[in-house]
Amino acid sequence: MAVFVYGLYGFDGVLLRDYSIYLYGGQRVADGVPPYAGVFDHKGPLAPMIAGLGVVISHVFGWDDIYTVRGVFFTTACLAVVGVYLLGKNVFRSERAGLFAALTFLGFYGFAQPASSGPEPKTPMVLFEILCLLFATQKRWFWSGFFGSLAFLIWQLMGFFPLVTFLLAVLRPREERFGAALRAAAGISVPLLALLAYYYYHGALRDLLDGMIVFNTTYLVRGSFNLGPQLASAASNIILPYATMLAPILIGLFVILRLYTKRPFEYRFAPILVTLPGPILWSIRDFQLADDFYVFLPYAAIGFGAFVADRLRQAESPRVPAALLAAILLAVAVGNTFEAINASAAQRLTGTTVTLPDQRAGAQEIEDRYGEDVKIASIGSPQVLVLLHRENPNPYLWLSAGIDGYIENETPGGFDGWLDDLEASNPDVLTFLAEGQILFSQHLTYEHKRELMGRLNARYHAEKIGPWWVYVKNSLDEGDKA
Repeated sequence: MAVFVYGLYGFDGVLLRDYSIYLYGGQRVADGVPPYAGVFDHKGPLAPMIAGLGVVISHVFGWDDIYTVRGVFFTTACLAVVGVYLLGKNVFRSERAGLFAALTFLGFYGFAQPASSGPEPKTPMVLFEILCLLFATQKRWFWSGFFGSLAFLIWQLMGFFPLVTFLLAVLRPREERFGAALRAAAGISVPLLALLAYYYYHGALRDLLDGMIVFNTTYLVRGSFNLGPQLASAASNIILPYATMLAPILIGLFVILRLYTKRPFEYRFAPILVTLPGPILWSIRDFQLADDFYVFLPYAAIGFGAFVADRLRQAESPRVPAALLAAILLAVAVGNTFEAINASAAQRLTGTTVTLPDQRAGAQEIEDRYGEDVKIASIGSPQVLVLLHRENPNPYLWLSAGIDGYIENETPGGFDGWLDDLEASNPDVLTFLAEGQILFSQHLTYEHKRELMGRLNARYHAEKIGPWWVYVKNSLDEGDKA
């Protein structure tokens, strides 16, 4: 059912900037260059490594690498639906609760649309989160720790989940405690040790440390914290992409919150209740976009599934059979899919009505106009690099959120030295803007923006080619005119 519903969205959705960062990282991983060394990003390294697996598969079978990577992430989304079914069934000891949880999960448009049009890094993260909770509920400590660790390697916030697994293990009765803690620690350690070995082999341990920890604790810029606007922004980023499922989400989360008052306490609820506060506290401080709500979707789905199953159980002679309710939830999920075909609905989540074929045509136009040997670099829009399989002259595909500050402090010669190196690579075309993007984030300092624009305006001019805004070297157009 998940394959059917998610497959209806198609695989030709727009390649957003963030998605292209992971695709580019995957292409570099397939070439033997690990994340952070090949492309700098402040999230965990596992998402581009999963994308790299997709690229390797595409090379083996001669498939298109973008569609293959999207197929890999699509598979994780479908497996997440299966995981939600099992989680709801195990937590609430009801197969019906699990079924309704899975059907509810299918209706989350904000998760479903990128399932086949990513790679959205938090799609596999949700699968790992669900499996971490499921195995913790079953007291299978090794696998709970293992999948919690994988979730952490996609998004650092998720480190709370393997930590809870270990905490629950050490709180077991004395006769179970040592074995449970040992298995949990082993499960958590395996992905981390494998990652360290991988980076050690490539001589890139410093890159791993900088990208995953140092940058996030020292350089990452999110702006000043103001509770009112932060909550308003979070609400808008939940309401817009999840509008048709707001009622199930609210009811489902309310059901989970009520479990805190349930007596007598039952262990099967512990993994759910102990993990939930972490994402809530983090979201109050740093909720950015719709995908930041992904972490809450399994809780909402199993909560609403339990609510529906309980209402049916309590009814002495239910007028609405379970099969009809299931059909209604499935109809909502399919209805969201057909709504997504409309331009307005697609733009609601992605900010654009441009599709992947449009982007391919625009990238090809750049190559057709300036030749197959045209040198391309990204300062904010890596999609063209991905589509044309080009390598950026440096790992910095975008400069906002504090990356310019990191370059200033970690690059010889500072930001000015980095600009010198960019000039020395002599790119013919610099991609900086695509549909639905903002040219330069407010988090790029005024001084660095002034330096960058001064260099660009001296040698380049802006043009729109297909859906792309690019800077083209003045001498290229002068040569065309001659």
